[in-house]
Amino acid sequence: MRLRALLDTRTLGLRLLGGEDELDRTVRGVMTTDLRDPSRYLSGGELVLTGLAWRREPEDSERFVRILAAANVAGLAAGEAELGAIPDDLVQACLHHRLPLFAVEEAVSFASITEHVVRQVSSERAGDLAAVVDRHRRLMTSGPAGGGPEVVLDLLGSDLDLRAWVLSPTGRQIAGSTLADSGPELSGELAARLAGEHLAAARTGRRGPHRVTLAGSTYSLFPIRYEGRDLRQTVLSDWLLAVEADAGDWPEERLDLLHGVTQLIAVERDRRDAARTVRRRLAQEVLELVQTGAPPAEIAARLRVAAPVLLPGLGSAPHWQIVVARVEWEGGDVPGGPVAQSLLEEMLVDPGTSGPEPSDRIAVAHTGDEAVALVPLPVPDESGDSSATGLHAEELLPLVQEPLGRGLADDGRLTVGVSASVHSAEGLRGALEEARHARRV
Repeated sequence: MRLRALLDTRTLGLRLLGGEDELDRTVRGVMTTDLRDPSRYLSGGELVLTGLAWRREPEDSERFVRILAAANVAGLAAGEAELGAIPDDLVQACLHHRLPLFAVEEAVSFASITEHVVRQVSSERAGDLAAVVDRHRRLMTSGPAGGGPEVVLDLLGSDLDLRAWVLSPTGRQIAGSTLADSGPELSGELAARLAGEHLAAARTGRRGPHRVTLAGSTYSLFPIRYEGRDLRQTVLSDWLLAVEADAGDWPEERLDLLHGVTQLIAVERDRRDAARTVRRRLAQEVLELVQTGAPPAEIAARLRVAAPVLLPGLGSAPHWQIVVARVEWEGGDVPGGPVAQSLLEEMLVDPGTSGPEPSDRIAVAHTGDEAVALVPLPVPDESGDSSATGLHAEELLPLVQEPLGRGLADDGRLTVGVSASVHSAEGLRGALEEARHARRV
């Protein structure tokens, strides 16, 4: 791991006092010492922890730091419990020898720092966790007993101190750690930027993970995708695993572990797609009736079947809205319908919500390169409040522009059209044409 990653770990309470230009040094171990000359116990690459008991006069700092620098240690972390503020002579000695210096808050124990570093650099620990992940994968493959991706993200947090999230291509959080001490939540704005960076990197064809630095932290982005298919068929619908860490200096064992986690999450993605089969079929049936000119009574009967599935517990028949989307690639050799279907299911979910449940009220069919969403809307109350009576195109625009625009690049095109809400089967055919016309415009 790198020194920069230690500084970015808020729970360690480290404060940088000097050596900002040297934070890319690799940490290979940790040593706690108060010996005046610990050189015989150093092999290079250590983070040295000290309580400063060796310092009896200012001149001792220069001698101690010179020994550490000669041993090629990665950095020095000095505790504030003994002397309070770190002495200025130690700060100056570290600056002279270009040795990164950290202050350790009195409330933070050296043991917690040691444990964190050991977790990060221990390939054996990653191997142990890989076995747990493999067992969890088998549970999830045979049924829902595994508990979903949150369980594995909690394992990454508790065993490897890695904060991780599963994000949709629009940046909506699908899953995150449920641990109480997992740190601050990932903001919607930052999640959208991570999704955009992932889509842009994926379009280059480079093998993941992709690394990006945003808001002062480094993230590694692992794709969760279907193998063996044209990238353009999946790039706008793939989930991603975002890990708050720099995977550039990880050993192969840890990279293999994270790739195993993405395979596990892909199993969950398949299960959730399968759960949408009924809603997709309902939308397909309604779409075919509308397009073939079926009598309104027949369409109304089909809508009565769909309503309790999409809006359970609703006492009255809902209003309906049509949203259409089309994905087209330069050359026209890639079918856009399935991607548009998956993408539209995601776009119509409130980006402020997490998990799969909000998409349960959206039924999307596809034909050719076009996807058609049948969205039920609660009937406005008697006061005329229509705040919940429909989607508006301008609400979808930010999702189209960022991050999805990064995945479309210069050879892809996504167009969306939204209809007004209608309250009957008779109006559904007009709503479909209205949405299609809006999309063409």
